Amino acid sequence: MLFNSIPFLIFFSVVYLFYWAIPKEFRKGFLLIAGISFYAYFSLALTVHFLVVISINYLLYRKIHVTPTKIWIGLTVSLNLINLGFFKYVYFFSKVLADVTSYPFFQQVPNIIHIALPLAISFYTFQVIAAAVDTYRNPKEKTVKVEDYFLFVAFFPVLIAGPIMRMSDFFPNLDKLTPNKEKMYRASYLMMSGLVKKVLVADPMSLTISPVFNSPSDYDSFSLFIAGVCYSIQVFSDFSGLTDMARSVALYLGFETPENFKAPFFSTSGRELWKRWHITLSFWLRDYIYFPLGGSKKGEIRTYLNLIIIMTLGGFWHGADYTFICWGFYWGVILAGERFLEGKLGLKLTPEKNKFLIVLKAMIVFVLFSISGLMFRSNNASNMLDHFHGIFTHFSFSLERMLVGSTNEWLVTATSLFGEGSSFKYLHIENLERIFYTSFAVLFFHHIQYYPEFWIKIRKHDVWLVPAFGIITIFLLATLSQDGGEFIYYRF
Repeated sequence: MLFNSIPFLIFFSVVYLFYWAIPKEFRKGFLLIAGISFYAYFSLALTVHFLVVISINYLLYRKIHVTPTKIWIGLTVSLNLINLGFFKYVYFFSKVLADVTSYPFFQQVPNIIHIALPLAISFYTFQVIAAAVDTYRNPKEKTVKVEDYFLFVAFFPVLIAGPIMRMSDFFPNLDKLTPNKEKMYRASYLMMSGLVKKVLVADPMSLTISPVFNSPSDYDSFSLFIAGVCYSIQVFSDFSGLTDMARSVALYLGFETPENFKAPFFSTSGRELWKRWHITLSFWLRDYIYFPLGGSKKGEIRTYLNLIIIMTLGGFWHGADYTFICWGFYWGVILAGERFLEGKLGLKLTPEKNKFLIVLKAMIVFVLFSISGLMFRSNNASNMLDHFHGIFTHFSFSLERMLVGSTNEWLVTATSLFGEGSSFKYLHIENLERIFYTSFAVLFFHHIQYYPEFWIKIRKHDVWLVPAFGIITIFLLATLSQDGGEFIYYRF
């Protein structure tokens, strides 16, 4: 049930009307029922699994609260990782074993075992692990009631999209479940921005680049490279749009949720980028993996290694494929390299005053991000290798030049009989004009996040701005929307 779908519009309309109509003391229970119903729409069978996972985690949470030992926290983390690993990574590990051993059995695992990926398993796994670790670190906190814990995990606005909620983010909201005009206005802005990002920016970009990533061997160098830039625009608009809608739905219900994006493409270093992109995941990896590994307190080499480890694991969390591991390792090396050049060699990599250099460095970081996008978006490792190989070899007319001067030169002339030009040319990416207007849209949304004080000034006119922007948004969606797919992060 996607946020930009008719079924969700009907579902949320019913939930919203009943939620504010019933007495305050029943609202938490009603939201829990709504969350379970939302999950059941995806799969009834996996809903049972979902409830069993929450039940087991709550029992372990209570045990850790009473007896905060490494045995119980270790058991909790292990069980959740086993659950995640079975559903998400069995096929991947069988593929690795098949590649390493060439044993036929491992190649047939997908045909023998059929595993359906539970909805939002990556998000709620990290969420319950964080709850367990936080309880272990601070067992004196008040014990959470069973119904509140279930709502914490099954809270449907952030279930499929994040941000990855922690107990300290969620439970303070339970005392503030009353209508709030300011929250409603803010929720409306977030919903409009999310819809525009997804429908008018991300979906057109998806249609532009999908042919390139489906068959990178057919496209020229420029198209292969620019596909990474286009994907950067798409993935930001898609994921931040999804997050905006999730935070909007939560606000409509009275819940404040953490910001997950803050103008990431204005970053002037990789370190800053990951403080602005998928913020809740970045800080989760820092607090629950990087710090336990020793962080930066165990020497320079260990620090570099820790950075590479957490980013590689972050990549593996995104998906079970070599492409995601390469993506995470790539960013781990960049972060470690930045730390080495700045900390060890004393080089000044991040400009602070010169605006030209700041813009130039932000563009360099964006290009680095776009290169990583080629790994992240590739359908498989073979396509990824073809894509990078093509960037350096698929120059315009290169196929034709291979034939000119050989005995096959007649083919070049012959194929021109079937249309304009030669068939021995690499394809060129189409509809590049979309980059122009989508780039302006991305810059606009970045400006809102980077300079919030500028936009706060106009909030005093919310009473007429919200309906005015609402009408404009509906008009744009009705006239400019194109067929798009599901959200990129919906499958994680």
